[in-house]
Amino acid sequence: MISSNLLKIFLLLALFAPACRFWQPKAETSSPPTPPIAEIKSEIPFATKEPDAFQTEIIITANGVEDKIFTARNGENHYTIYDFQKKSEFALLQTAANGSLLIARNQKIYAENQMSNDDQTTDDFPTAELLNEKPNAKYESLGAENGYAKYRIILNDSINSEIVVTVDQAINLPVKQEFYSVSGERKTLISTTELKNYNRQPDAQNFEIPKDYKKVSVEELQQTLRRERVK
Repeated sequence: MISSNLLKIFLLLALFAPACRFWQPKAETSSPPTPPIAEIKSEIPFATKEPDAFQTEIIITANGVEDKIFTARNGENHYTIYDFQKKSEFALLQTAANGSLLIARNQKIYAENQMSNDDQTTDDFPTAELLNEKPNAKYESLGAENGYAKYRIILNDSINSEIVVTVDQAINLPVKQEFYSVSGERKTLISTTELKNYNRQPDAQNFEIPKDYKKVSVEELQQTLRRERVK
């Protein structure tokens, strides 16, 4: 899961919800969902609203460990694969036609998602509350080259950290973020978040369950994934 500081800047990663939420049972009562968030009107020099249609891989590297997620959206349809390209990978599919489904792709099984109704709303992402707060950030242009612009970002006037964001000018979205700790003149790279293979036209098959997949209970799907993780 991305730290709150990273989420303050890499706003397009709204689909980055903690995987554990998908296993929560439906609650009898729950608080009202977070209201929809429109694009922030501020000095932020790049788009802050997730595109209505796209697909991409999200690569997060920290402490020598790389995590990969695949995510796609087409309007109200959302598809996200966690632990992408690993044996333990699993996916969350949300569509108007099928509701919310959990998928174990390698095992070709799926289950109806049992998370609460509030958690299924596409507006209830980790960035929603954050965007309402409008964090204090300063943006310094580092120039542009070959269609990519770079910005140094300081959060809350901190002298101990900074973020460098690379923006693809063709789509006006951040495609790389480097988070540094700062001690005097010394900067240490802590983590990198990067988009790879970005496509404005998502594959329609992302939002369909293949015909050879078997429907199972959530418990069976969980047990299957646990066995894969301990192999």
